[in-house]
Amino acid sequence: MTGVLALLACSTPAPPVGELIFVRDGVLAPAGPGREVGAELRLTERAWSPGEQVDLAGFTSLAPATASCVPLYSVPLGDVSRLVAMGGAAPDTALALSPDGERLAIGSYTGMVVVVDGWTGAEIARRQLAETMVKQVAWSADGETLYAAEQSPDAMLRALDPVTLTDRWTHPLSDQVGHSPAPAGEDVYGVYTLPSAFGLDVLPGGDLLVVATHGWNDTDGVRLNRSQVLRLGADGARVAAWPAQPADASFRRPVLDLDGGRVVIPISRTADGPDPDLPVDGVQILDLATLAPVARATEQPLAPWFTSATLWEAVGLHGDTLLMGWNDGRVQLRAGDGTLRTQLETGSPVMAGEVPIVANVGFGFVTADAVAFITSGTNIPWGAASPDLRPPMAHPGENGLWGHDHAGELLWTWSGPDRFQGLSRSPDGQTWIVGAADRSSDSRRDLFGARVFDASTPADGRGGDDRMVATCRTEGPVFFHHLVSDDGRVVLAEYPFAGDDGALSGAYRVTVLR
Repeated sequence: MTGVLALLACSTPAPPVGELIFVRDGVLAPAGPGREVGAELRLTERAWSPGEQVDLAGFTSLAPATASCVPLYSVPLGDVSRLVAMGGAAPDTALALSPDGERLAIGSYTGMVVVVDGWTGAEIARRQLAETMVKQVAWSADGETLYAAEQSPDAMLRALDPVTLTDRWTHPLSDQVGHSPAPAGEDVYGVYTLPSAFGLDVLPGGDLLVVATHGWNDTDGVRLNRSQVLRLGADGARVAAWPAQPADASFRRPVLDLDGGRVVIPISRTADGPDPDLPVDGVQILDLATLAPVARATEQPLAPWFTSATLWEAVGLHGDTLLMGWNDGRVQLRAGDGTLRTQLETGSPVMAGEVPIVANVGFGFVTADAVAFITSGTNIPWGAASPDLRPPMAHPGENGLWGHDHAGELLWTWSGPDRFQGLSRSPDGQTWIVGAADRSSDSRRDLFGARVFDASTPADGRGGDDRMVATCRTEGPVFFHHLVSDDGRVVLAEYPFAGDDGALSGAYRVTVLR
């Protein structure tokens, strides 16, 4: 439809003339009743069926077979062309919707904190911070305070007025995990050597759970790690910490199990010297109130192809089910005490002739009904004789979204041409999205954005194709942290990409789609 195509091509879309747009559980019109969204569009939330004639605001259209997903607005975040041109990683971008869903907070790689209207994109406040990347943002339960945590020389945690973005209080996490000087201007990777918050969550009652992490080389070239989990009051005062002194390890993004009163801390280590008495390359489970250790779990490397078993963000805990997804393609379902119950070999190494191939597991979570994870594209393990070779064939478990029950039985799966980039769920757990980034073996530039899946009643027999309810396309690839709200908004951080001729296309921005 020409109206939809024109809408997709604009960063701030203009309404189509004389046409209704059918989105998931709603209809967009240029005028009429409903909520104002984006630029001069109105959203009427209502169910519709394919082929149904819908009359709304003076327009009449037949409902299509599948829902559209169209951009409502975009928020510019600055220039990252130098980072992209130099082959840097996707720019970190933090996202958080206010508890009532009316405001969107953004923290950018370029050091900006931005608050916009969550439906129209109208800017409420913008603040540029110095010598920093904004790593985390989170709202207080009443929406009256916005918290932002930096990756910066002092790793400042800030409590901000969300209307003016002025500081109410600050807490330098470098007091716990050490200070580092700002990197030289030409060092695009230097920011990642600075202390940072790898987690920032607002707990019931208003306390903050913060994971402070720092990995760097000292002046003699010795690699050092410092990490600590902190529970802070709403005023920034320290309530509890684990361990009592910062650990010689690298703590990663925490996973909260609020119903069980626990938090899972993935732990890795890059420092020189012997490992401390911690579950390095594993997880530590803590009591959320006291931060006292309650369980731990680690795994041995899958020899001979891997020298370490590492976790990224394929970690989850709900009830008595602990998910651990590994770089070697294994997926483990453990009891809450860390005991192994089931191991899935979804992406584990298989031989393609004389060459081992693997599909890594990097993102996953556990809901009350299901275990979800995604597998990467096919690659050759770094421990193989020739890890730089191009894989001779596709791994049978590559590039998949997988839904299992808590016992490990497969419920449904989906695979497509996208290179999956992160896995997110709505707060109610009923909608899952996977982001899409650029592909090293595919020059097509029309597969960026996100796929949206209906994950409700997972045991009803529907397969992945039936559950994929929308495709949300963006101009550029997306960062691996994104959002999907219970009301159906999809929030994606996209960034520029280099074409075959080296020229950059796209922009660094957050795009909200519906």
